[in-house]
Amino acid sequence: MRSRRRLTLTLTILLSLNFAATLMVTSPAAAACVDGQETYLDPVTGKIKTRVCDSGDTGGGTSGPSGPTACVRSTGEVISCSLGSGRWSPTHDCYLFATEQPDASDPRWATADGSPEAGRFYTCDDDPQLWIYIANGQEAPPDPAVLAQEALGAVQLTTPTLQLAPAPPAKSYVGLETWMWMPQGQWAPLTNTVTAGATSVTVTIEPRWVTWNMGPGSKVCYDAGRVWQVGQMPPGSTTSCSYTYSRVSDFQPDGVWPVSAAITWRVSWTCAGNCLATAGSLGEVDGPAGTASLVVAERQSVNVLPVETRNR
Repeated sequence: MRSRRRLTLTLTILLSLNFAATLMVTSPAAAACVDGQETYLDPVTGKIKTRVCDSGDTGGGTSGPSGPTACVRSTGEVISCSLGSGRWSPTHDCYLFATEQPDASDPRWATADGSPEAGRFYTCDDDPQLWIYIANGQEAPPDPAVLAQEALGAVQLTTPTLQLAPAPPAKSYVGLETWMWMPQGQWAPLTNTVTAGATSVTVTIEPRWVTWNMGPGSKVCYDAGRVWQVGQMPPGSTTSCSYTYSRVSDFQPDGVWPVSAAITWRVSWTCAGNCLATAGSLGEVDGPAGTASLVVAERQSVNVLPVETRNR
């Protein structure tokens, strides 16, 4: 009787989802969130699945999203706005899932004052027997964080072109400051937009730092570095990105130190149109590494006796 009463009340009153009533708050995700992912039990399939989550910004390394997106139950409990393929409906106080539609002759269409051409039915996670009719164009919007991941996946992150001074095949030397940089144009934000129905999500991917692995050690730089221009550098010139070797490369494979550098990017997103949230973050991601190699030698000093000493 409870399910029948809820079905009748819902089908006669509700014709749309009022997602505008969704409350956005800053709060940790309800489940353990590691690197922007969490596991959950899908109430429809009974299987363990993985979804994007909000773990907060840890301020270093690879962090989870820093703009938590959550919804609120009528009881005041803070929850995720999505559960697998389900979307939270504040109007119904439950997660709505797409379901197999009844035949056109099924009396539920008439009871809902709808039709297969004008809308579709959804089920509620807390009562799978409850069928809720939603008119076309008013169904639950997609999770913007999922669209942001899709947009990010379609972007080719920049592979830095490594530049060194001394420039190979010239040698660097133990104790000599080796300058590193990349073309300034490679240290630039990237963007991409994905649209699903009335929802558009744009990701902005900004360079945060570049990690140079120089062989025996590494250096983190926070810009593209300064170009060394041969014969044009004034005395005392400095750079924000350099490395000083303390060991020669003689005993390394091929007699060189391998060098690589990869940019770490900060990914944020904004949503326009029909959105569960207006903005968020996917944290930091590492791009592909550019490579090079460098011979590092050691200057030999020779002691020369004064002329008068040699003539004795």
